[in-house]
Amino acid sequence: SSDLQSCISVVEKAISQRTSLQVLENLYIEVKNNKLTMRGNDLEIGIQNVIPVSDVQTEGSILVKSKTLSSITSKLSNQSLDVEVGENNKMVIRAGKVAFDILCLSVDEYPAFPSIETGVGFKLKVSELKELIKHTIFAVSFDETKQFLNGVLVKHDNGLLNFVSTDGYRLSIKNKSMENLERDFSAIVPYKAMNEIGKIIQQMDASQEVSLNVSDSQVAFSVGDLFLISRVIKGQFPDYNQVLPKETTSEFNIPRRFLFDASERASIIATASNNVVRLVFNDGSLSINANAASLGDFKEDIDITRVRGEGEIKVAFNVRLILDVIKTVDGDDLVIKLNNGLSPCVIKAVNDETYNYVVMPIRTNEYQEKKEV
Repeated sequence: SSDLQSCISVVEKAISQRTSLQVLENLYIEVKNNKLTMRGNDLEIGIQNVIPVSDVQTEGSILVKSKTLSSITSKLSNQSLDVEVGENNKMVIRAGKVAFDILCLSVDEYPAFPSIETGVGFKLKVSELKELIKHTIFAVSFDETKQFLNGVLVKHDNGLLNFVSTDGYRLSIKNKSMENLERDFSAIVPYKAMNEIGKIIQQMDASQEVSLNVSDSQVAFSVGDLFLISRVIKGQFPDYNQVLPKETTSEFNIPRRFLFDASERASIIATASNNVVRLVFNDGSLSINANAASLGDFKEDIDITRVRGEGEIKVAFNVRLILDVIKTVDGDDLVIKLNNGLSPCVIKAVNDETYNYVVMPIRTNEYQEKKEV
């Protein structure tokens, strides 16, 4: 039953509990040719998974309440199950001395499962798709008034496959060079679809291949016996090339671990003042400051290396946006590039040309030193 349980847990991600169409609270199950095919569909995202079954007596298909089936299999874990789709739309599940006799629906009421439209098809290794998703999913916006920001832009442009996300305060862009893609394309893949495929491939072999198909209105991912299809978000994604600074005058190398620890400590105070932290960059040091009238002050200095530029730069950020990127990138050292305290700042890992994170500073007039009493 663990096979069935894991099959259900993947497919039920496409089941909406808040649907006006009650039929969509069901899983579609079909048994045929020693295979069990299971589908979930909420009209935005559809997931299909196939598992082998043995000793098939009768073939057929049925709709069964997702929650019910999931609860049953979780309470019968590690037992061998005997499942029978009987007459009158009933499903009988037996395990040892246990028997469930579940009322089901006919598949006639189920909406057609989306099929793959003609689009651009290409393949990525699980490890590659994981990296593209990991570096962008965290910066997606949940502001429903800006739907075009509620997903990850997947764009092929001049031999580069870009995954891009932004919430208006920061922008995250990861790319991978692609050979032989016949044409450029772009699609905004909803957060839910991208997040689910990200979770699904987490357990898979890194070298396994995922096939992607992108058309004007949908994106499809298939890997092994699993298939996820989603509509894309209509709308105009912001031009990210305008956000990426063309030139920066100052560049610093910063030990990632030190910046992370100091930012975590700063956030203890910053949470009481809209998460604002102030950074003061000098040639060999970075001072990280936070203060909250109701709580107190924090200050920490860390050693850094200046690669380019001169003079002191003072800049304020939302510390959460800094912590997010430090958690995401790999490597021991980060590069921070900026012009001044009001210009966009680029953060990336040293020697990684495939990733850029742009964060907008917070305008603040709180740089006055505290007066001695």
